[in-house]
Amino acid sequence: MEYADILAPLDIEMRKAGSLNGSMAIVVVPEQYSDKALSCKREVDTSVNLKEYLVLGIFGAQADEASARFLSIPKGIAVYPQDGGDVQTLFFEALERLRFMGSSAWVKRLWENIRDTRSADSRDDQEGRFISSTFYQFLDFMMSHPRELQKVFAGQNTAELSWVKDYIPSGFSAGSADIEDITEEHIASLFMQWPYQEKMEAKLEKGKRTLRKFRNIEHLFTLPSISQEIIDLAGDTVLAAGKMARIIEKDPVLTSKVLKVVNSAFYGFRRQVDSVEQAVFILGNEEVVNLAFSIAIHKILETISPESARKLWEHSLEVAQLAQWLGPFMGYTARQRLFTVGLLHDFGKIVFLQRGYYTGGIDGPSTMADLAAEEMDSGISHAEMGAYVAERWNLPEAIVDALIGHHLPSKARDMSLAVTVHISDVIAHCGRIDLARVNTAAVRFLSDKKGPALSQENVMDMAAEIKRRVCLILDE
Repeated sequence: MEYADILAPLDIEMRKAGSLNGSMAIVVVPEQYSDKALSCKREVDTSVNLKEYLVLGIFGAQADEASARFLSIPKGIAVYPQDGGDVQTLFFEALERLRFMGSSAWVKRLWENIRDTRSADSRDDQEGRFISSTFYQFLDFMMSHPRELQKVFAGQNTAELSWVKDYIPSGFSAGSADIEDITEEHIASLFMQWPYQEKMEAKLEKGKRTLRKFRNIEHLFTLPSISQEIIDLAGDTVLAAGKMARIIEKDPVLTSKVLKVVNSAFYGFRRQVDSVEQAVFILGNEEVVNLAFSIAIHKILETISPESARKLWEHSLEVAQLAQWLGPFMGYTARQRLFTVGLLHDFGKIVFLQRGYYTGGIDGPSTMADLAAEEMDSGISHAEMGAYVAERWNLPEAIVDALIGHHLPSKARDMSLAVTVHISDVIAHCGRIDLARVNTAAVRFLSDKKGPALSQENVMDMAAEIKRRVCLILDE
């Protein structure tokens, strides 16, 4: 039987497309993936079996649309009329594209589809904005097969592979085993086992369901009015200590905390400071604003177990202060914003702990496996949940964006802010810049920005000093 006879059903559909001045995609799929292709795609108009291939016809589709429909399946695609005027020509064109689709190219294509599904730019869908694609699950999957990943990377230009390397911790080990026996087909087969579509659908469903539970989260986690007043004063360039003091004095808890901090061993004043106005003058406007915001968050921490609250509270304060110190090395000098993002970077964990969702990385930096597990449990990561709360509080867009991206800073619009908090998070946990924990893109950004002034010794000294400072303030 001739090809033309076998492909006749596709030819009929193509003629229909031609008569309507439309397009048609011809998709060639290896036979072993035919069940998967047909079971999950109802949009297929016609299909035929040809030797070891399944050939699909999709009426009115372009190449990108057809590719998206068969995301996790190896395929070759040709489109009428751009790639040919008859079905047989289109078939061979699609077949050649399938045959020459190397494993690294396939992974890249998959990655680009995952990356592009992020809907953070959508302002109309408050839920969808925080349900990005399965980033962490995909990264965790890739990192669980280091030998294959090393083979994909082998001999490739760094720039060509930044699409994946940027999101993986720089200390990721590809293993020492011999990789010569790993074939391109083996790699492609391995990565095709990752059920992108099913995981993406599950994430969307779970994520939207989770966020619907927290539509009124700004009422569950409300910033005290006094704290909000003080935070609002941060932009007052002519602020006098007396003006700030009068606001603080309306809140006995805040008054007590301000006096407690200024009289702590950290400041070491010989005489007791008993005036709020004097305390504000000594501490400075910025420190008082930070303190007010910190107290507001600390009250929210009372909703979870004391042990977890203590760990998160101390860590958040350390990250906030480290971010303020590290910011200038990263080319970022908005100290108030650095403090806020540092303080809030793990806020999503508070929500998860309060409501019984999985969260990882309380005792150490969150791993890709931790973040993937969060996605699988609730549909979102703690980074997305924290950003959601921040937006509901009407915090600036830059803060929301940095919170979403603090584990994947190359996703953030302002990479300098996200990188600063990301690295500060690692320093606070490890006492140094542990490159095995730092995102590859962040390491490169750090190398470009830091100059000779920032050494590991510098970092370790400052980390120890800030830990001491936080302990003194907390009376430990």
